[in-house]
Amino acid sequence: MNKNILALVLGLSVVGCASNSGVEPTMSASLMDKESVCCVSKKDFAWVGLEKTEDVDFAIDETSPVWNFQTGKSFFNAFEFSPRSGKVKVTLSSKMLKNQVFAPTVQLLDKDYQVSKTVPLADFKVHYSDMFNANRYWYEFEVDAQELPYMVVYTDPSLIGSTITVPHPARVRADESGEPRPIVTDPKFTYSYTGELHLEVQTLSLGSRATTAPSAQTSSAVVAAGTAAAVSNEKVTAPAKIQPETQQYYHSAIEKAVVDGNIPKALSLLDEAKALNIEGAQEVFVKAINAK
Repeated sequence: MNKNILALVLGLSVVGCASNSGVEPTMSASLMDKESVCCVSKKDFAWVGLEKTEDVDFAIDETSPVWNFQTGKSFFNAFEFSPRSGKVKVTLSSKMLKNQVFAPTVQLLDKDYQVSKTVPLADFKVHYSDMFNANRYWYEFEVDAQELPYMVVYTDPSLIGSTITVPHPARVRADESGEPRPIVTDPKFTYSYTGELHLEVQTLSLGSRATTAPSAQTSSAVVAAGTAAAVSNEKVTAPAKIQPETQQYYHSAIEKAVVDGNIPKALSLLDEAKALNIEGAQEVFVKAINAK
């Protein structure tokens, strides 16, 4: 078999396998409107602590926390850069799988949890599929982790339902090799509330930011993606005080998830509540299960 044809066949095989993995079809906008926000303020987010160097896959899905951003409600993940990092290089990609994609927006927050910079979808490039990766949105940037220690990844709800069309892998390879274009249909991907993403962090210089609260609690999305490296081992001087509103949110959200029959979400919320040392969460879960 001609080597070029063999390479093409192998490439299409890998891409085909990749497109059959990933998250299930997204929820509707009406269901998202009914989702409760996770917290009283961004300070109360379950911040996932990052090491100086990270290379991790994670999912933003229906077990992820919800926040009402300026553009509307979205599932999200919240990250805190390592206190030992100064300037860091961040690479974020969102995979196009199962005919859908999570269109990312990134917020960078200062020490007071105020948004200092927003990276919109328009800044992301589209990287086409190859032997090892699916089609994906991709963006790389540098940030001073001492000045902007927090990063939030979410999506703009106004994009949900819109589509992006990317060239078929066979067409891309034909263009690169100068061969005639094959007659194929270019795949379309629908913007979704959920998706699979990849994050890389590389520390370029060291820093020494002081911390007075836990630098991370493991988010449900990272747990769902099987990421064990997300929990920080930083020592703290005192436990963070949990506001009554936050406790009430978790109690209500756990109970609602059980009533709706969404036990995986209820368990994820229970894990988050335990990580935050929220009292009574276990009792609320057991009572709701017994009532169910």
